[in-house]
Amino acid sequence: MKLSTLLPLTLSSLCAAQTQFTGTYTDTKSGITFQAMQDSTSGYFFGIALPETTAGNTDFIATIGGKGTGWAGVSLGGGMVNKLLIAAWPNGQSIVSTFRKTAQYGPPAVATGTFSMSPIANGTYVNGTHFTYTFLCSKCILADKTTFAPDAAQPTLGWAFNTAAPSQKASASSMMNKHSVEGNYIIDMTKARSANFATWKGYAGGRVQRDVEEGVIAEVAEEVVAREFWA
Repeated sequence: MKLSTLLPLTLSSLCAAQTQFTGTYTDTKSGITFQAMQDSTSGYFFGIALPETTAGNTDFIATIGGKGTGWAGVSLGGGMVNKLLIAAWPNGQSIVSTFRKTAQYGPPAVATGTFSMSPIANGTYVNGTHFTYTFLCSKCILADKTTFAPDAAQPTLGWAFNTAAPSQKASASSMMNKHSVEGNYIIDMTKARSANFATWKGYAGGRVQRDVEEGVIAEVAEEVVAREFWA
C-alpha cells in the first residue's frame, strides 16, 4: 500500500516496528472510503465504514484481504476468545467467508446468529497477487460485548493472517490453520463514519446467511487490476 493512500497517517502508524499503517483509504473499484489498517509485512488489510449516526446502528461495511492464497481474519472485539470473528480466503477465482467464535484458544468453530454478510461485487475479487473481500455486515455490531460498541470512538480490533489456506478451501466450515501472524490495533471509528454509507450499503448483493456450508462469493466478472495497496 502506498502511504499516500492512507491519509492522514496517524502516530499509531509508527508502532509495530513500522509495519502497521492506519488511515483513510478510498477504494478505486468500489468508491467506498474506509478507515483502514495494513500490515506491510504480511500484506494483510482491513477497512471499515460506518454511518454518520451511530444510535441504533448494527451494520458496517468492511474490506479484508491479503497477499497470496491464505486466510485473513478480524476480531470485532479485539481478542480471540469469546469475540465475533470474521475470516475470508480465496478459492480459485472466488472468495469464501465465514463467521467464527471460540471459548478457548484453538481453531474457532463456525458462529451462527442473526448477523450476516452480503458481498459488494465491485470490491470483491482475486487476482495474481492478492484477494479482496468487500461486504456489508448486517446486525454485526452486538450488545453482548463480542464486538465493538456502536458508539465506540477508538476501539481495539484484532487481526490475524496465515499464508496457508484452510484444508477445505471450498467450505466455509473448513478447519482453519493457526494464524502465522496476528495482533491488535486501535482504529479511529470517528473517521470511518460517512454520510455516503446508505449509498454504499445499496451496493451489496442479496444477503447470504453465513451458516455451515454457505460462504462462496463469486469474483467480479470483469478483469480487475491490483489496486494501490500493492503498488
